[in-house]
Amino acid sequence: MNGRKAIKKALRILKYTLFSFLGILLVLLVIGFAKPLWRNLLTYPRLEKEIAEFNQLRKETPKTTDLNTYRGVMHVHSYLSHDSEGNLNDLIPAAKNNGIDFIFLTDHPRYQLDSFPRGYQGNYDGVLIEPGSEKHGYVCWPLDTMVIDLKTNPDTIAKNVVQQGGIVFFSHTEEPRNWGNTWYQGMEMYNFHTDTKDESLLPSILNFLVNGKSYRIWALREMFDEQTAILARWDSLNTYRHHVGFSAVDTHENQNFRARYTSNGQVEWVGPNAKIIDTTDVTIFNKWLFHEPDVNGWIFRLMIDTYNEGFNYITNYVFADTLSVPSLAENIKKGHLFSAFKSLGDAKGFNYFSKNTDGKINAITGDSISISAIKSLNAVTPLPGQFRLIYNGKQVNISGIDGYNYASQGPFKKGAYRIEVHIPLHGKYVPWIYSNPIYVY
Repeated sequence: MNGRKAIKKALRILKYTLFSFLGILLVLLVIGFAKPLWRNLLTYPRLEKEIAEFNQLRKETPKTTDLNTYRGVMHVHSYLSHDSEGNLNDLIPAAKNNGIDFIFLTDHPRYQLDSFPRGYQGNYDGVLIEPGSEKHGYVCWPLDTMVIDLKTNPDTIAKNVVQQGGIVFFSHTEEPRNWGNTWYQGMEMYNFHTDTKDESLLPSILNFLVNGKSYRIWALREMFDEQTAILARWDSLNTYRHHVGFSAVDTHENQNFRARYTSNGQVEWVGPNAKIIDTTDVTIFNKWLFHEPDVNGWIFRLMIDTYNEGFNYITNYVFADTLSVPSLAENIKKGHLFSAFKSLGDAKGFNYFSKNTDGKINAITGDSISISAIKSLNAVTPLPGQFRLIYNGKQVNISGIDGYNYASQGPFKKGAYRIEVHIPLHGKYVPWIYSNPIYVY
């Protein structure tokens, strides 16, 4: 009799424990999904409407330079990197869908010798691709036949690449770098991967589970934090030398879960960083997940990081004569570029320039100009925003109202002046455009 009572008591305790566990799990699920669901039902639809209304305000801007404007993404990875399987089937549609004219790849070297050219190089259906490399805190584009020995000191590599006509910029500038080395011609003043480092993984996953299909760009935007420390570093470097700033999408299309058939009919599961995580048989329990193989052979895709959204998130706009590697490279080195969060609005038509006493334009973003030759600093933009003039890292002027034009009559001092354009979004101003400086000497 006592044994039966003990069993009943144990079963009762087990039942209450199980119900308590399920109750706690349900509460955690409700808490975890509450924010994503709120965003799905209210926040993101409002943001969509707000940005759509903002983009309806677009106006043509006056021509301020004889150079053309080309949209491009820099710091991008393909199948040559150990942590990506991206190929032309992924890159080109994403570029064309977002009006991207050029892609400067930066694949991780797999061997001790990094040889160029390698991988994709040339014009693919109107999209120009140039191969490059990321390693040891730099991104580089040799722009010519070259072999880089990775046993060599990174600073020496930078010197060798630049002396042969290539480009070397600091990457992942949240990390310590040899900032005083003048062979590095510029830096990432924004990197999307850097921006995500302070995010908690579980809330981001839950948000993408709810909003990844309908509101993926806003789920990405949820991770945005203005990179004030990095911008301050960039401004500091520009106070004593010309140091180009560019934005890095740093996309690998690899924070995903995918599956494909193997040659023997099994299913190979590929997880984040393009790592194979399992190989299984096709069963009634997993078959319902699969669809017909796509162009790359994938039969299942749960995507977070994609080229399509990455190429639309933040974009470099380069002023150049032609859509060619020599012209783009020359003007990138000069700082004839600005970056914009394209997902908020296409910034093609923006320019930042100086005028002389006769009202003629005598310098654009990235140029140097004598203090005696400058009467005003000006900017035009195709969408209205709040203009902020930054001098040697300090905000010295801000436009009173949102507009399409900006002019500052000075007085000016010797130093680096750059422009930011901020726009109102969800009740606060957020950065939209970052220009390179005009250097006054």
